[in-house]
Amino acid sequence: MTKQEIKKLRVIDQTIAKNITIREAAELLNLSERQVLRLKKGVLEQGATFVIHKNRGRKPGHAISDSTKDKIVKLKAV
Repeated sequence: MTKQEIKKLRVIDQTIAKNITIREAAELLNLSERQVLRLKKGVLEQGATFVIHKNRGRKPGHAISDSTKDKIVKLKAV
């Protein structure tokens, strides 16, 4: 987990334990109250892995393929 995800999880855990309010959590995370509620529900249902970004380790869908990059490099070298 990244530092940001760890911070997010700690704040959400505090809201679950009712140490802080949803509004305070939203201010700490710079999110809307609706998003904090979504995170809280997700952590309760799926656990800590819910706060980890789902696209980690994947290549973006709009990325240029490796074969196209190789062709560009070859054309540039000529």
